[in-house]
Amino acid sequence: MSQFKYKALDESQNVVAGQVSAKNRTEAAQAINRLGQTPLVVTEILEKYQVRGNVPLIDKITFSRYMGSMLFSGLSLSEGLSVLKDEVKQPLMNRILNDMLYSLEQGLQLSAVFEKYPTVFEPFFLTLVKAGEVSGKLAEVFKYLETELKAEYNLKSKIKGALLYPAVVFMAMIGIGVMMFFFVLPQIGKVFLNLKIPLPTFTKTLFTFSLWLSQKFIPIMVSAVVFIILTVFALQKPKVKKLLFRLGVMVPLAKNLIKKIDLARFNRIFSTLIRSAVPITDALEISLDSLSWHEYRQLSKTITDNVRKGKPLSQVFKSTKVFPPLMIQMVTAGEKTGQLDATLGDLASFYEQEVEEELKNLTQILEPVLMLLVGIAVGVMILSVIAPIYSVVGNFQQAAGGPGVAPP
Repeated sequence: MSQFKYKALDESQNVVAGQVSAKNRTEAAQAINRLGQTPLVVTEILEKYQVRGNVPLIDKITFSRYMGSMLFSGLSLSEGLSVLKDEVKQPLMNRILNDMLYSLEQGLQLSAVFEKYPTVFEPFFLTLVKAGEVSGKLAEVFKYLETELKAEYNLKSKIKGALLYPAVVFMAMIGIGVMMFFFVLPQIGKVFLNLKIPLPTFTKTLFTFSLWLSQKFIPIMVSAVVFIILTVFALQKPKVKKLLFRLGVMVPLAKNLIKKIDLARFNRIFSTLIRSAVPITDALEISLDSLSWHEYRQLSKTITDNVRKGKPLSQVFKSTKVFPPLMIQMVTAGEKTGQLDATLGDLASFYEQEVEEELKNLTQILEPVLMLLVGIAVGVMILSVIAPIYSVVGNFQQAAGGPGVAPP
């Protein structure tokens, strides 16, 4: 199936533009006619020019909310998706909606479209949709997905919000450093180095280095921009992400934080899958595979195999010696009461609160450390500039016959 962009006349004879999915131009023209428009120009979009990438989480939340509301209201999918497609501005989401419309016209299921976009729709999303299609509870499934995605979005927002202040301080430190070394210190350095007065070794080195930096300003800035661009591209590579993750977990605070984030995500996804009548072994495998911590992901096959053999889930968790005691106790209680999905939901909320507390502790530690670093940097700069000033004043006083002023 290909993507076609078009220009057409609507019912008011106004020229409109859009995009549809079809096997060929003839089918594309037919699809445009079904929208109540008269095609003027239909052009196939070459594969290399088609939209790629990912869909922001907030757009997936909006999509899930709209799909759930539309299905609950009894509106047909084709009619509802046509309305939604006109409102969506995100290019990749617009393409997915075109694919959905085309697939529905061909008698295919929604899950067939989602399978084409593995980078957009996670395995748990796809599994829930398939379960909803089989059980006839697709509307409820999209409401579950909205709740799950919203919880994930809120968790990510809290993480970003907690790290915003340290990030701003760090960027301010870099900005001040660039301004000092490229603009301020070179001007001061020229004056003192031309005076031919004795300077402290550190001060002389600092002035000489800043003068060299100012002379190489353009090459250094170009190199910095190229480095940033290459870094952004490198961070998209899975191998680079894995390497950074391994380096990050070496820090004790980061290690505990990542584990709790994974526990919150695992319990939230697992709870949603069970509530949607997904088989427990499939739910376990999908939930564990979606995590970042390698110890949890490696347990995916072991845990599911043991559950298939009839072992209680709490006993399997306990035998791994990886999951915390509180989680094992709660799962045991959930199994005995038959309320495992609700228990897992409570665990997810608990670990999300734990993550929030961990983030507060992390920022409380980072704030004084950053302030200390800023203070040290500013102190070094001030002493480096004040020391030669004292030397100059002392030399002038000696030349004038007055009492000398000893440099600090």
